[in-house]
Amino acid sequence: MAVSVRQAAAPPPDARPEAGPRPTLSIVDAMGIIVGTVVGAGIFRTPALVAGNSGSESAMLSAWLLGGAISLVGALCYAELAATYPHAGGDFHYLGRAFGPQPAFLFAWARLTVIQTGSIALLAFVVGDYATQLRPLGEFSAAVYAAAVVIALTLLHAAGTRKGTRTQNLLTAAEILGLVLVVAAGLAAEAPAAAGG
Repeated sequence: MAVSVRQAAAPPPDARPEAGPRPTLSIVDAMGIIVGTVVGAGIFRTPALVAGNSGSESAMLSAWLLGGAISLVGALCYAELAATYPHAGGDFHYLGRAFGPQPAFLFAWARLTVIQTGSIALLAFVVGDYATQLRPLGEFSAAVYAAAVVIALTLLHAAGTRKGTRTQNLLTAAEILGLVLVVAAGLAAEAPAAAGG
């Protein structure tokens, strides 16, 4: 009798949850990652390059608006893909469905070896350049800071998802606060007097 009760209490094999990654991030964590990725530390470096190469204020603002519109279209495309084909594989899964396993594997390999690593190195050097302005460490100061940042963040993420997401949220908040302060300082500053006037 006891055996039959145990068997009746056990769920059928097809009712068990499917194996997969456990959701560990909150909405705030996901927003911190998305905002941190989209805005990025490059925002403190690229505006000067865009302004220097655009020729006028209206062209510079138009370039930023166009870039924002393209980013929004990309985000909406990913939202549609994720809603239509929910899967933990992301780009790899979508490319595999559209073009087959070989292009999907090639993209995943390129992302692992070049795309993400190149982005990490670029942003680490941006941090290294700014840190060198505060405290130079010699001829290879930016590279030393960049390597230290990559190693520190790698160890932090290896220590656990919660530590990594807390740090991500903190850095994203600091980044947004820095941008707000830059904008506020620009709006509060007086316009320079015209030359020769």
